[in-house]
Amino acid sequence: MSKDRMVVAMDIGTSKVTILVGEIDDVGDLHIVAFGESKSKGIEKGIIIRPSDAIRSIKEAIDMAESTAGSKITSVIANVGGYHLECRNDSEKTDFGMSQKTITQNDIDDLIEKVASKLPRENYEIIHIIPKKYILDEEDEIVDPVGLVGSKIEGKFHIILDKINAYTNLKKVIESSGVRVANFVANPVAAASAVLYPEEKDMGIVVLDIGAGTTDMAVYREGSIDHIRSFPVGGNHVTMDIAHRFKVSKEEAENLKIEYGGAIADLSENNIIEVFPRGSEEPIQIEQFELVDTIEARLSEIFEIVKNELEETGFINKINGGIVLTGGVSNTPDIKELAENILGMDVRIGKPKDYKGFSDKIAFPQYATAIGMLLFTKSNSQKQSLTSAEANSELDVFGMFKSFVEKLKNLF
Repeated sequence: MSKDRMVVAMDIGTSKVTILVGEIDDVGDLHIVAFGESKSKGIEKGIIIRPSDAIRSIKEAIDMAESTAGSKITSVIANVGGYHLECRNDSEKTDFGMSQKTITQNDIDDLIEKVASKLPRENYEIIHIIPKKYILDEEDEIVDPVGLVGSKIEGKFHIILDKINAYTNLKKVIESSGVRVANFVANPVAAASAVLYPEEKDMGIVVLDIGAGTTDMAVYREGSIDHIRSFPVGGNHVTMDIAHRFKVSKEEAENLKIEYGGAIADLSENNIIEVFPRGSEEPIQIEQFELVDTIEARLSEIFEIVKNELEETGFINKINGGIVLTGGVSNTPDIKELAENILGMDVRIGKPKDYKGFSDKIAFPQYATAIGMLLFTKSNSQKQSLTSAEANSELDVFGMFKSFVEKLKNLF
């Protein structure tokens, strides 16, 4: 393995911590070369609630990945998510005067600096300033204007911010685990990077990443991201609903959900399931229909929340490509049909794509965020000159994986 072609993704979720080590080959393909995972503790809905438990979970996943890779991990790309994420769209322009000018990367950087200078810095951390499109001379819409000629340029950007306390606490916990955070990628952006096709982004599409603690939404229109939102409800709420209704432990409720669960009660089998209520050595019998009915109620609530968000933001009639479901909860039988019934759109299940290696372990929706972080980082690095990492035996990320936003932090 070429150590200067490595990038490490750390996906910290409510249910698990996943570490993926990716290698970029000479033609730009992503290969997953190491994998580590642990049960997540001390984290709920994207918030650190017990730092010591979270640190132990992260260290366990790192140890497993290092054992697989045969090298030490010192630097990671980490995910950030939760209801404390905020987004907005903004634009900036530069007038070069009467003369025509060849647009350079410095001109693009200047636009981004102008956008960043307007953002609140006391309570928020900039996660992304993502270019949506550029307009030359108030006429031509351009995806990449570098090298073209114009007298005026306007950039339109999607901005993702995180509350400073949540961001600081997450970074502190990760770095207390013994690794440096090279950059952050927002959950909705990462998931979309793993499961969407370019034509879907052009048509208008919604990605719903339903994890254990949160449901993250990303809306793409005209080829670029237009809106994100995170809702504090996910698979753990389904599990707790089951535990409450049938008076069983959370662990048994999770097992029931996985083994007998479904998203539509009317499509479930009429099996009788034996369960042990909390504190009892005598089993009771429940109907599978009742179990699935419990799951359907909570999933229906999630999709209704999403539908309301799309209606309130005006996107509901602009999504021609439909919905892509990903995240661990999207493995629920019949969830596609339930989502279509409630949202009134075509729905598909999004599995991660555009990578090689470890397909037997990670070719599933629950790994979309981790793989998406690698793909997002790779895509952005290819737009910049490559800078080698330190030439040693440790796994580290490219120098160019430091985003332009990271450079902006030195300006404030």
